[in-house]
Amino acid sequence: MIKDLTVKQKLFGVSSIALLFFVLIALDVIFDGALVKFDQVVHSWSLGWHTPLLDKIVFGITHLGNLSTMLFYSMIIIFFLFWKKEWKSLRFYLFGMLGSTALFSGIKELVDRSRPSSYIGDFHQHGYSFPSGHSTMSMTFALLIFFLFYSKVSKEYRTTLTIFCILFPFLIGFSRIYLGVHYFSDVMGGFTLGIFWVMLMAGVRTAAKP
Repeated sequence: MIKDLTVKQKLFGVSSIALLFFVLIALDVIFDGALVKFDQVVHSWSLGWHTPLLDKIVFGITHLGNLSTMLFYSMIIIFFLFWKKEWKSLRFYLFGMLGSTALFSGIKELVDRSRPSSYIGDFHQHGYSFPSGHSTMSMTFALLIFFLFYSKVSKEYRTTLTIFCILFPFLIGFSRIYLGVHYFSDVMGGFTLGIFWVMLMAGVRTAAKP
């Protein structure tokens, strides 16, 4: 009981901290603060990183976080959980993904931030910039996968799973900055929003356990 309460408190604590960071980033973006100026520096700097080979690699990476690809991943996870009849895990995954999607979509409309005007080749993205949907959903997906499967895989695969759950969102986030379709603060906003939501869901899930 005490152990479960401690875990619940930790999850809600991380969720609260992530929400605080997200709010601070959002306020900086809205009121054109110091982070916005840093965005311009990083954006200008990133435009000088490009090589033809690296462009192809990063294009491939960013497509791993596209809506169609995320839907494909989700269908596999949903089918697996349905097949295993893990209804609580299935509900956790669905609420995690759908809730995160609704959050970043709604906040994009509220903040109404334009995307960077400089982007690579024909890789133009529509819609608003803050927060990055790719970053939000890749972080959400990685954390959900971690919570769902870490305790189920054997010990020798836990390190591999952990490395994937760390690298996947950060590579997606880097690709959005590299391609010039998002600012640094868009990506950080997406990461913190994803962490907030999944940790909140995980805390609720832990609190609901008998």
